[in-house]
Parts: sequence; C-alpha cells; structure tokens
Amino acid sequence: MLLLDEITLRLRKAEKLVKDAEKEFRMGFTAYYAMFHAANALILSINEDVRTHRGTIYAVWKNKDRLGLSEDDCSKLSRAFDLREESDYGIFRQISKDEAENVLKDAKDFVEKAKKILKV
Repeated sequence: MLLLDEITLRLRKAEKLVKDAEKEFRMGFTAYYAMFHAANALILSINEDVRTHRGTIYAVWKNKDRLGLSEDDCSKLSRAFDLREESDYGIFRQISKDEAENVLKDAKDFVEKAKKILKV
C-alpha cells in the first residue's frame, strides 16, 4: 500500500470519528466497556486480577466454566472487543449501526448474566 493511500484512509477515519462523536454513535463501543467491567467483576469473584483488556478476555475464556459462562458468552465479549479495536484503530472497515446495536444487545445480556452469577 502506498503511504499516500494510508494517509488518505487515516484522514477519512478521523473525519468519520468526528461525525460519529457528534452523533453519539459509539453506543456499541461503550457497550463493550460495560461487558469489560462485568467480566472483570466476574474475574475478581474468583480472586484473580487482570490489568489489560486482552488479559480480561483471556481470563474469561480460561475460567469460563468456573465463572458459569458459555462459549457463546465468551465469544460475544471477544467480538465486542474486536469491534471496539477496529472502531478505535482500524482504517479499512467501518462498523455498521447494526453491528453496534448487536454489541449493545450482547452487552445487556452479558451484564445481566454476570449480575445473576454474582447474585447482585
């Protein structure tokens, strides 16, 4: 890829982020952070501690049975993380409104499940 192409893509990404911020479109990615905090609460409940987002995801997958989570629950967290990273750092693909809405639904389900598991 030519440097000029990457520069153009990065500028387009910057413009898109400004527009998204103006529309408060980031609901899907705020939803990821809800899942992240719920996952950390679950991890803390088994006396483990993590310091990074990737560490959180790894700990959830590693301890899914102890935490009472299914593979589907773990996949939703991983997918939300990937979309959040793509949204924040990626330049080759735009995240659709449908994807953001799906992450929001997944986040609601994940947080509710975590509350049920933690009896909160």
